[in-house]
Amino acid sequence: MPRSCWVAVRRVTSVLCAGLALATFSAASCRAEEQTPQTEVKYLVFVHGLHVMDIQASYRLDNAQYGIGAHVKTAGLFNMFMKTDLTLTAQGRFAGQVVAPETFDSKGWSRRTNRHITLTYKDNLPQVTQLDPPETNREAVTEAERQGAVDTLAMLMGLLRQVRETQNCAMQEKVFDGLRLTTLSVQPGSEQKLPSSGPLDWGEAALRCNFVGQQIKGFKLSNEQSKLRNPQPGRAWFERIGAAGFVAVRLELDHPKLGHITVLLDGAPRQFP
Repeated sequence: MPRSCWVAVRRVTSVLCAGLALATFSAASCRAEEQTPQTEVKYLVFVHGLHVMDIQASYRLDNAQYGIGAHVKTAGLFNMFMKTDLTLTAQGRFAGQVVAPETFDSKGWSRRTNRHITLTYKDNLPQVTQLDPPETNREAVTEAERQGAVDTLAMLMGLLRQVRETQNCAMQEKVFDGLRLTTLSVQPGSEQKLPSSGPLDWGEAALRCNFVGQQIKGFKLSNEQSKLRNPQPGRAWFERIGAAGFVAVRLELDHPKLGHITVLLDGAPRQFP
């Protein structure tokens, strides 16, 4: 799968998907309190209206900690030409209102080979403990630049927890995925009716949160003039759905190379003990 497409979907899903993870993600692998229900969701990803990817997800989230994972896989004809099949997992805690990630892991097929990235955290610093295969053709992200950064799933869990508690999505975050460093700015948000376009329309008012993401480090050395250096504006909608509470139901991202990307919740969330 082209790097530009994977980066876009990764920012969305792992921005998004807000509530992502494997439907088979075991309760034992998540350290959240036993009484916190597991929420399972599925998302469909579209590029210019073409269905290109599925995301199956499961997570446990409470005021103290989170556990989450995601299965990201290309769909339909797109899978024949640009195959991606990744499993992502993460866990962490909350220090007051601040997310404090502990581990992040991403492994599977992407960009024409099997890849594996593992992050661990110490003193608010993400350390790359596994990177296979190495990517020596990419500029390094220094410890000083990574300080205080979180992984994409931790960012999602922090945003979802904040939306649940305050119905406000204002936040500033640095996001590090093991290779790239991105800044994310999310505006407070306002309640609006969901757009009617697309295969799904929940038909209810939702909290719309506008955001801007911009990669600032970790570019390939050959891409000094890459369009990926440009800010990437987007919009996310969170709706309160039954016992699951607030869930991300729609996301739109304007990518500098791919154009308009839409992520839609596919069916109502399910919850399990």
